[in-house]
Amino acid sequence: MSFSSELKEELSKVSTKNKECCKLSELAGYLITNCNIAREKNDEFILKMTTESLSSIKRVYNAFRNLYDVTPITNIDKKIEGKDTLLELVVSNKDDLQKIFSNSWINIDVNLQIVIDDNNNHILENDCCMRSFLRGVFMGAGSIANPNTANHLEIVVSNQQNANFINKVLTELEISAKLMKRKKDIVIYIKDSETISNFLVLIGSNKGTLAFEQIRTLKNYKNYINRKDNCETANWDKTAQAASLQLKDILDIKSAKKYEKLPVKLKQVANLRVKYPMAGLGEIGEMLEPPLSKAGVSHRFKKINEIAEGIRNK
Repeated sequence: MSFSSELKEELSKVSTKNKECCKLSELAGYLITNCNIAREKNDEFILKMTTESLSSIKRVYNAFRNLYDVTPITNIDKKIEGKDTLLELVVSNKDDLQKIFSNSWINIDVNLQIVIDDNNNHILENDCCMRSFLRGVFMGAGSIANPNTANHLEIVVSNQQNANFINKVLTELEISAKLMKRKKDIVIYIKDSETISNFLVLIGSNKGTLAFEQIRTLKNYKNYINRKDNCETANWDKTAQAASLQLKDILDIKSAKKYEKLPVKLKQVANLRVKYPMAGLGEIGEMLEPPLSKAGVSHRFKKINEIAEGIRNK
């Protein structure tokens, strides 16, 4: 089972605490993302839902029964298309359709698309309803990449009006998302890991949030270790480069037979550099008697460099 499927399985069991407003909000989210109005050969209309998720179809089936006393067709068809098993739920009775569309927060536009009712602001009145709405939207048209591989959550809708309303609800709940066109669809997507985690909390996915956070924390820790290792490698490279130049200065001074004439303090750091070619300035300073600061050691090597430069420039 994919990470998205596991989340939807969990979300299908989230309690709405018998609040009708939340049930209507969640159903509205599902209807505008994964239900269609189709015209039959006899010119009659039906409401059809198609999904791979048995838990989602049960959730919508129970919502129709509890909210409208409508029982969709129970002999759900299983159709094999390639390797996917698709499940269908259908409402065809005229009276049942009238019940649903007269008492829900959706409309049907001229293209027979189910759209959110712009004149009805009930969903925006309460945080609980907005969260329930987004849960229905995600169950209907959402997907999320396994956080082991990528940070990506998206909701794909076919109607701009619905996309704008979904984004408005996200904004109200302080979730920042982006919109883009993908062929004929509009994709609402989030790539920031913290924002994805916040979204999962809002729609009620406790297990999903925990799993996502565990993986996200592990990835952040690994990134931290890598950055630390890279930083340490860079420091080692810097130390090695500086030590190499200092050794060259010392060798040039020795070649010019000027080494024994160096002041004692300069000869002390020079001897330690030759003995410990990869030691840092701080380490060399600690080996001196008395100990010397990193800046003090650096100053002595600068004096050695000036002497070497004088020899090389003759």
